[in-house]
Amino acid sequence: MKILTDSALLDVAGGIEWNTLQMATALADRGHQIRVVYAHDGPLRTRYERAGITLDGPVDFTFDARHPLATSARFARSIVIARRFAPEVLWLNRVEHVQWAEAVAIGSRCRIVCQLHHPPRDGRESRLLGRVAHFVAVSAYVRDVWIAAGVSAKKITVIYNALPSQDYPYGDERERAEARERLGLPAEGAIVLSYGRISEDKGIGTLLDAWATLGLDSREALLVLVGSPSPFDVPALAARLARLAPGTVRYVPAQEDVVPYLHASDVVVVPSVAPEAFGRVASEALTSGRPVVATRAGALGEILAGPMSRFLVDRGDARQLASRISSLLNWREAEPHLGEECHVWATSTFPFEETTSRLERALARVAHAPRRGRV
Repeated sequence: MKILTDSALLDVAGGIEWNTLQMATALADRGHQIRVVYAHDGPLRTRYERAGITLDGPVDFTFDARHPLATSARFARSIVIARRFAPEVLWLNRVEHVQWAEAVAIGSRCRIVCQLHHPPRDGRESRLLGRVAHFVAVSAYVRDVWIAAGVSAKKITVIYNALPSQDYPYGDERERAEARERLGLPAEGAIVLSYGRISEDKGIGTLLDAWATLGLDSREALLVLVGSPSPFDVPALAARLARLAPGTVRYVPAQEDVVPYLHASDVVVVPSVAPEAFGRVASEALTSGRPVVATRAGALGEILAGPMSRFLVDRGDARQLASRISSLLNWREAEPHLGEECHVWATSTFPFEETTSRLERALARVAHAPRRGRV
């Protein structure tokens, strides 16, 4: 197939950028022609090019209903790119680009498959999606909220995000020691890791409150926060940090490669207060062999299901979060096979090759449907 897709930026901004890159690479490896139209360049360019994927940009995805002529002019370059490429299907990765996608799809005579990576942001969003032939939701939670917003259940398929396991390799004691030495982290004591966007809605305040409740000293355990912005630049978080014992928390700016931090850690915490559309951090941590403590927020309960559900806590409950973290600090002695169990759970429940095949079939079904037939 000839597949056209979008990317807001070729940089490490979040799960959507990583998922687009990894799935596009997997589809290219299967012989499909992939063309990515992007708004902002960045370090992920080399990974796309290494996979043989063509990149076009920068383009402007912005739609302004008040200035339709200016919007048409902005979309003109993308329409020319699409006509030359002649895609069989447009795989849309950001709902907010739907007006752009519709213009490009009409101009190149192809259909749209929209991957739903997050809930609707307002009540009007679903009304803009009438030309989308089919939707792929990254979790049952996302599917259900879009159906409630007005999208037909018949037009949505749930295909969970999955990770190429080679990108998040399993790490044992040797990898743990090597990663700590490489990163300048303590060789002894437990390391609890939380990474991603650092904000109140991601539950970092609750995590800091839980850390204070535990009352551990720096020889016993270290909390490592990786992401942006700095918690010291968020007043509510900075106040909490000031109350903690010196040396018990370390902040590291956002990293493109989080695997060394995963390997250095003993427990990963996803303390989200706002619902998670999927919970990629939890999946990455489990794949690398690290137990995850997470809140019952959105789709996190779908990732930490079955034997992993014992690690779920109520969102916003700092004492419950502290208790669950504490119970896992010495898991290597108490449950020596837990790391391997986490890895097996993640890779068997969300197998990357099967996810790629399901997305491939969804795209092909739309691409090859009769023009007047139903998709």
